[in-house]
Amino acid sequence: MRKIITGLLLFAASAGSITATAQSKIITINGRVTSFEESLPLEGVSIVVKGDSVSTGTQADGSFSLPIVPGEKRLLISLAGYEKQEIPVTRATEYNIVLKRGAGYTSSDLCNAVEMKINGKTVLLPNKD
Repeated sequence: MRKIITGLLLFAASAGSITATAQSKIITINGRVTSFEESLPLEGVSIVVKGDSVSTGTQADGSFSLPIVPGEKRLLISLAGYEKQEIPVTRATEYNIVLKRGAGYTSSDLCNAVEMKINGKTVLLPNKD
C-alpha cells in the first residue's frame, strides 16, 4: 500500500511540473500600429496569429497585447483601407508595425468609414458607394 501511495505522489508531482512547463512557454508580445502617411496610431487593427485562434485588436493609442506560444508563427495584420501585412514572430516581445494606406483608398474614404463595434472592439469599414 505504501508503494502505491508513493507512486501516486510521484505521478502527481511530475504531472504538476509538466503543466507548469507548458504554461511557462506562453509569452506576451506587445506593440503599436501606426499609419505610414501620418504616423498616427491606428485603432481597431486586427492582429491574428496565422493558423491559430489567437487574435486581438489595437486600442485607441494603437497598442496591442497578445499572448502566444513561441515558435514558427506569423502575425496577420489588417485594417480596412490599409494594406494587409504578414510578419514573422521572432524572439522580440515588442513590435512597432506601420501600415500603408491601400491602393484606391483616400483619406476621405477613411473619414467616411462606417464605425462598428464587434465583441467590444471598434472596426472601421470604408463606405465605398
